[in-house]
Amino acid sequence: MDDTAATQKVLLNTWIASYADFIPMKDIQWYFNNYYSDINFARLHDDPNIWSFVAEVKGHVVGYARGKINQEQNRFYLESLYVLPEFQGKGIGMELLKMVELKAKELQYLEIWLGVMVQNIPSLEWYKKLGFQFVEESPFQMGKTTVNHLIGFRVIR
Repeated sequence: MDDTAATQKVLLNTWIASYADFIPMKDIQWYFNNYYSDINFARLHDDPNIWSFVAEVKGHVVGYARGKINQEQNRFYLESLYVLPEFQGKGIGMELLKMVELKAKELQYLEIWLGVMVQNIPSLEWYKKLGFQFVEESPFQMGKTTVNHLIGFRVIR
């Protein structure tokens, strides 16, 4: 079954809930349209270094995670982890994280890396609580808005 439309809905709705306080809607929408249109979304999943996972509740997609090998850095990244706001706090994000970590472990990676926007305090706190250590900072562009990303990792359990 193709979960593209449902996954796109999870992404956009979660972005709005998480980022609208510090990124203008026009930039969120621009980024979504440019990187997650049907064709770009399909291309993303044709990449042999990317693995995607969805979480469903009663047959409806409520969460999405994506892992990716960054060959230049020799790192396995949790590139995306989004759960619809009304389903957060129910362990769905943790299950998605476990799926990505299992894939990384299967591929012989000992750590999982990620980037979180500095202003996304709830996500930063959640990842810190799970043992992620943030060791780098770099800019991230969403539309015309630049925000800093904290880059961190944890040893795969």
